[in-house]
Amino acid sequence: MEVSEFNKVQKSVGCVFVGNPLNFSDTALRLVEAELPFFSCMRTAAVNDLLLMEKIRADDVRLIVVDEAMSEDLIKVIPQLRAVFPLAGIVLGYRTPQIAHAVMGQANVNPAWGDISYLPMDVSVDCWLSVVRLLSSGAHYIPSQLFHAEGHPPEALPQTAPKETCTAPSCTTDTDFHLTVREEQVLKYAAEGKQNKIIADELNLSQHTVKLHMHHIIAKLGVHNRTEAANWYHGRAQRN
Repeated sequence: MEVSEFNKVQKSVGCVFVGNPLNFSDTALRLVEAELPFFSCMRTAAVNDLLLMEKIRADDVRLIVVDEAMSEDLIKVIPQLRAVFPLAGIVLGYRTPQIAHAVMGQANVNPAWGDISYLPMDVSVDCWLSVVRLLSSGAHYIPSQLFHAEGHPPEALPQTAPKETCTAPSCTTDTDFHLTVREEQVLKYAAEGKQNKIIADELNLSQHTVKLHMHHIIAKLGVHNRTEAANWYHGRAQRN
């Protein structure tokens, strides 16, 4: 969607994707809107276009997802984006870990930029939507592969990742993944092989809420599905 159309849309804008239709397709935007019914998605072609959005619309934006092809442009305007979109999380959508590493290195030496999250674009649709949902809740997300690519974190990053952003399965403590008490309960029951309906009854929750917790757990642990999350849980129990 062109910038000139930003102010024609009456529905609150939750997420702006910056890139071309090949990387952020109309189908992908519709999937996000279906997964997050409180969100309306838009697409614009360039990072600088965002700076032209009227303030009344900018205050509605909660996520800005920028394609890796525009990472250099993103780096140049991060301070301005923070000023124009004080409530929005800034996210790099990447397929090439080296590009994400370069941005991470720059962010590490520029703490004023604030947290930047990283959205892998080469994962399954379910996993991708899980991460988007996690980001929409205001969480900061870094995929585990960015800590393990080439066997080490990017050179400019500290050797120990901050606890609130660590998502590598090799981490051994609960706080490293920032799982909530409820997520821990859901994960425990899931690891015992209980289905969502049983977990919902045990915790006095709806099945939809249990499913949402599992989406968050999978995204936070950096795994691909429920089975891998259960394996991680059992592996932690053995290590401890």
